[in-house]
Amino acid sequence: MREPAAIIFEPAGMKRVCVFYFSGTGMTKYVVDKFAGELVKRHISVDCFSIENAAVQSAALSEYDAFGIAYPIHSFNAPKIVIDYAKQLPKTNGAKTFIIHTAGEDAKVNYASSDLLIKILKSKGYHVFYNKLIEMPSNFIVKYDDERVGRILAKANDDIPLVAEEIIGGRPGFLRKSFSSMIITFFGRAEWSGARLIGKHYHVRNNCTRCGLCAANCPNGNIAMNNKSVGFGWRCGICMRCVYLCPQNAIGVRQPFKFIRFDKWYDSGALKLSSAIAKRIGTGYPRDPEDPRDSGGSGD
Repeated sequence: MREPAAIIFEPAGMKRVCVFYFSGTGMTKYVVDKFAGELVKRHISVDCFSIENAAVQSAALSEYDAFGIAYPIHSFNAPKIVIDYAKQLPKTNGAKTFIIHTAGEDAKVNYASSDLLIKILKSKGYHVFYNKLIEMPSNFIVKYDDERVGRILAKANDDIPLVAEEIIGGRPGFLRKSFSSMIITFFGRAEWSGARLIGKHYHVRNNCTRCGLCAANCPNGNIAMNNKSVGFGWRCGICMRCVYLCPQNAIGVRQPFKFIRFDKWYDSGALKLSSAIAKRIGTGYPRDPEDPRDSGGSGD
C-alpha cells in the first residue's frame, strides 16, 4: 500500500524568512539547518546568520516576512550574547517574530528562558507569536549515552517539520511556563557573571599544540595566546565550544568547576565536532528555493 504523499503548502505572503542564531557546539545549528531545509522544501527562501558575524546595521528585516532567533538555553535563560544582540536590533512596526531554543532536557523549568528576550523584542516593536523548545543532547555536565542521543535526535527530526509548518502558517505557539520557572529563570541570570569566573578556571594541558583554534573561534574573544601560553580572560560565556573543539582535548577546567565538562565529545556522526564547525558555525548563508543544498543539517 502506497504511503500518502507529504503535504507541502505555501501560505499566502510567506516568501522570505530570516533566522539569527547562536550555537556554541552545534546543537542549535543542527536545528536551524533542519528547520531551514523544511522551509526550502516549501518554496520559502531562508537566510540564516550567526549573530557572531551578523552586523545589526545590515539586518534589513523589512525584507522578510518573518524573523527568528534561535539559541541554546544557558542556566534557564537565553545566553548573554543573544540578549546583547537583541538590544541592538532596530525598532520595527510589528515584525512577525519567532523563537526556537534548545536544551538538554524538555523540562518545564526551561519554559521561561525567553522571557527577557521577548520583553526586549516587544519593546522594539517585534510581534513575537511563537516560542518553541526543542530537546537536544546535553553539552554541559552530563553526557548522554548513544541510545538516548538517538532517541533525542529522532524526536527532534520529527518535531522540526511540525515547527516549520506552525511558523509559516502563522500559528501562535507558546510554552506554558509556571511561576516557579519564571523565578528560577530570573535568578539564573546570575550565570552571566558566574560564567566569567568559571572561564578563569579554564586551562590548557601539556598536550596543547598552540594551534590557535580555540582563540580564533571563541564567540566572546575571551582566549588570548602566543607561542608560549594560552590565557583565558573574564568574558567567558561557558558555551563549551573551545573545550570540545580542541583536537587534542587539551582544555580542562580546574576545581571547583571541573564537573561542567565531560571527557569526550559525542561519537554520533550527526553531532561530530571538527575544525570545520568554527568556520561554518559563524557563517550565515542564503538559502534559495531553487537550491536544495543543506536541506538537512549535521551537528558540525
